[in-house]
Amino acid sequence: MKKTFKYILSLAIIALLTYSRWFSFNIFTNGDWLFIFSNSLAKSSYIYSWFSLADLGSVNIILWRFIFSLSESFIANLGYSLNVSEKILFFWPTIIFANLFGYLLFKKILKSNIASFIATIVFNYNTYYLVIGSGFLIYAATPWLLLSLLIFMKALEAEKKYLFVFSGLTLFVAGSYDFRIAYMGVLLLFAYSLYQIFFIEKLKPSVKALKNLFRSFITFLIFGLLNVYWILPMLKLGSLTSNIILGRGLFGSQFLNVLYAITLFHPFWTGTKSAWFTIEPIAVYFWLIPIFAFLGLWLNRQNKYVLFFGIIALVGIFLTKQEADPFPGIYPWLYTHLIGFNAFREASKFYFLIALGYAVLVGGFISYIFENFKNVRIYFKYALVIFIAGLFLWNIKPFLTGEIGGIFVPRIIPSDYLIVKNFVLKDKEYYRTFWIPSMSTWSIYTTDHPLINMTLALSEYSYWSNSFRSTSASTYTPAELMTMALKLKNSGNVLDISSVKYVFVPTRDIANDEDFFVFYGKSRQYYIDQLNKLVYLKKINIGTKDVVVYENKNYKPHIYTTVEKETISRNVGYKTINYEFINPTEYTFSVKNASSPFYLNFSEGYNPQWNLRVGSFSWIEVLVKGNYFIDDKYHLQNDANLNSYYINPNTICKIQSCKINKDGSYDISGTLYFKPQSYAYLGLVISGGVLISVLCFLLVVFSKILYERKIK
Repeated sequence: MKKTFKYILSLAIIALLTYSRWFSFNIFTNGDWLFIFSNSLAKSSYIYSWFSLADLGSVNIILWRFIFSLSESFIANLGYSLNVSEKILFFWPTIIFANLFGYLLFKKILKSNIASFIATIVFNYNTYYLVIGSGFLIYAATPWLLLSLLIFMKALEAEKKYLFVFSGLTLFVAGSYDFRIAYMGVLLLFAYSLYQIFFIEKLKPSVKALKNLFRSFITFLIFGLLNVYWILPMLKLGSLTSNIILGRGLFGSQFLNVLYAITLFHPFWTGTKSAWFTIEPIAVYFWLIPIFAFLGLWLNRQNKYVLFFGIIALVGIFLTKQEADPFPGIYPWLYTHLIGFNAFREASKFYFLIALGYAVLVGGFISYIFENFKNVRIYFKYALVIFIAGLFLWNIKPFLTGEIGGIFVPRIIPSDYLIVKNFVLKDKEYYRTFWIPSMSTWSIYTTDHPLINMTLALSEYSYWSNSFRSTSASTYTPAELMTMALKLKNSGNVLDISSVKYVFVPTRDIANDEDFFVFYGKSRQYYIDQLNKLVYLKKINIGTKDVVVYENKNYKPHIYTTVEKETISRNVGYKTINYEFINPTEYTFSVKNASSPFYLNFSEGYNPQWNLRVGSFSWIEVLVKGNYFIDDKYHLQNDANLNSYYINPNTICKIQSCKINKDGSYDISGTLYFKPQSYAYLGLVISGGVLISVLCFLLVVFSKILYERKIK
């Protein structure tokens, strides 16, 4: 027990040294890992089936992050931004548990303290996990998958149902960080269950084999039920297998091949700061890693546990090479035909399987040397241990020296963005901000003030994308296309209808590695010069030194009425109405003294699931009542890709509840509602009930076990 503690303590010290910069509440950003103000997190759209914080809104396809989004929102409501919640929810738990759970799993497999120590180092300090940085959620999910696998292995051996339940719960936690890891986890656990039953226990197809297999399905059942809260709305939307992320094509095949996979070498690893999208040569000493791994496989070929993880490593190598030889067509086929596999747009996530397999194989090599080479002096054996550990621990050198950069460099928010934040938040009216060419890491956005990225809007608005459909992409730089779009005849109306009040040009934030102007072909001044020419925008001074701000005074409200159908081709007169934001999926509105047909306009991105209910509203009734909303034929998509509803008071008020005034006009109150949210609520009831039941069940079981141990 003392030896185990020493090894775990040693691993903890290594982790603390590697990630020492994260043991503070400093701000860390890089790539996709952004800073988010508490104002943005407090009423987070991430916990609803419609995401309204960015662009024109969209289906929330990462609803599976609900648990952590809710936790972030809770911390934000205490006044703390992401630099606090990220440490509590992501960084610190991962630093602690990646080594601890890894060690416990490898100890279960290898039965050796020193072999498990080496295996843990192989798993946690390979170049893949040290490079990913801004993709940290991948690494944050892996400790919980390791724990789930450990518990699952024990459950199969002990045939204890409560362990299968516990394994399902920990797999759910892994999926709440990153569902792609849980996807791999389901396949991994299922493969292991078959391997355990038919190759380790050597059970022929029989009642006992089926019984053991049935027990293993408890894990997958619990995991599935805990995820019902997001699966139900995604099924309703048809977005479970097809959405903006899953619909993307393969990416990154030019960076991956079988040599990088075999050596467990990430192609962007330089030994210092990661060189993103630049292929680095494989250092010669990295070829020692597969040599030690395959020696471990060969020497332990009679050990069926090691053999299984050898197979896992080979599968990981084959998948991680993506479209490279051999058999280049298999990955694209899986991407197209295997349900859920299209979440792996690029194959580097499968480095996890290589790291897991190699960890066991290299650990198995050390275990074999210590157990079978009795005549070899002990210091030679430890020299070998130090050498192998050094192959991986040398990777942390840039973390110790500070050369690694990226997400490990503390950032300071430029004062201009604090001025922008205060300026935007002081206005309680709804409007969007528009950032050209792109938003900054420090851009403020809330449910009252979403932002639009020009880089995305260029394709999201059909008016702009259609205008440039026949234009060769190589003819103009991205900067020229963006500014040309804003100069089109009806672009002012596009911003008006989209409720865009302010247009921002961000700074060249070199101090924080945020000089994205270099990617668009023109200088920052070019955008300012072009925006100065737009008659529908007026440059204003809000006190910033470098951030440039323009005001669009003709912007329209989030919800308003018009006599004719809204269009971007001309300026349509409108009337303001009273409305209230309930949450990103629900708004209430009230129209007074309506006597003739009108259009209710709603500046969220068009989706047929945005429905209008006149009269009282209940989310439960949405699920059980037919014809609960106005007929779909009255829900229209205007030419700005937004929602318009045709309402004839004389027709609708005969069917729905309206207030009739003395002059014969109507007061119409109702709700705009994103229907899949009712399925999300139903799923939350189911998943929440299962979670409470599971926790209570495990509490009772573990309390009973502890009590029985105490009285013995």
